[in-house]
Amino acid sequence: MSYKGLYLYFNTQIMLKQLERLKIISTYLKETSADAKTILAYLKQNNAEISLRQLQRDLKDVAEFFLRTDEVMQVTKEGLSKMYKITISERNKTIEQQTINTWQLMEQSGSVPLLEQRNVGKDKKALRRILNKVLVLVSGKQSLNNYEIIKATNFYTVKGDANFNKVVDDLLKAIRNSLVVKISEVVNDFTSDNNATKKWNVKFLPFRIVFHRGDFFIAGIENKKAVVYEIGQFVNVTVSKSGFNREQYEAQINQELGNRFGITKNINDEVYDVKLEFTSVTGALVSKYHWHHSEKFVKENGNWIMTMRCGINRELVGWLFQWMDNVRVIEPVLLQEQYNQILIKMNKNVASSETLVYKNHFEYKKD
Repeated sequence: MSYKGLYLYFNTQIMLKQLERLKIISTYLKETSADAKTILAYLKQNNAEISLRQLQRDLKDVAEFFLRTDEVMQVTKEGLSKMYKITISERNKTIEQQTINTWQLMEQSGSVPLLEQRNVGKDKKALRRILNKVLVLVSGKQSLNNYEIIKATNFYTVKGDANFNKVVDDLLKAIRNSLVVKISEVVNDFTSDNNATKKWNVKFLPFRIVFHRGDFFIAGIENKKAVVYEIGQFVNVTVSKSGFNREQYEAQINQELGNRFGITKNINDEVYDVKLEFTSVTGALVSKYHWHHSEKFVKENGNWIMTMRCGINRELVGWLFQWMDNVRVIEPVLLQEQYNQILIKMNKNVASSETLVYKNHFEYKKD
């Protein structure tokens, strides 16, 4: 082969490798948002290791040559890092009235205390003004000014929480980048995952934020066990540089959350076939709502039978008391016993003048 032939051959091989690398970057950024360090690590895993300078050139090439007409390369700042993500352009999208109505409902049903403590009032007003302009320009629809038509009560919504505001952004960063966090102190007991009500220097693998009953919780791994904490329980969170493999624990997290009624820790490792009977009126109300992924409702003799498969925890028993004498526990026996025991203890409190002392009657017991 001549010198010219060799030159063309090797040049072609280099171009093919570059095209393959650009395709890897493009596909990856369509799936997730990532900074340069994360992209470089991903390329190394795929046998396409390059320098930071080459990556910067590649990102420009991806944005210029690898995007469809409806795609854009979105670049945002997160701390000191630039985050890259390929998203769908909204320039030619029509906004339907139903979408506008849905936005209004979502905007007004959001947590007002959360918005206040996160200090987004001014940004929220600016966002409304921008959205109004976009709606008129893009779809000719009416603006979003008519906010008085919907009112949120914020009943059962968490109020201002200084700890939450300090740590939530760090936790979100750690989740996005699969980074281990170190928590100097975990206080109080919201989910029975912190029975001692205080522990220090916790190493935690954060997986996802869970919004539940007007509050924000976080599910993750601690000492190889799946746990759930209310975010405000964390005092001083430090995001480490150590990463973890999400796939290793994903099934464990999903199973634990699926076995719980709500987000509270179960009293043991068992999962039970729960069967409840509700009166006709109460059952009609209860059956309108989502409580657990395994729930089923049927009508029998005018009343409602609810069945589900989950663990037993204090959230389940507390939820049953909400329906007062309009509910009956049919099975399992352990749930009947827990329900009756707490009922007896509550009646004792009514008859007693002793100082109330916190007790967790649903501490985890390994079988």
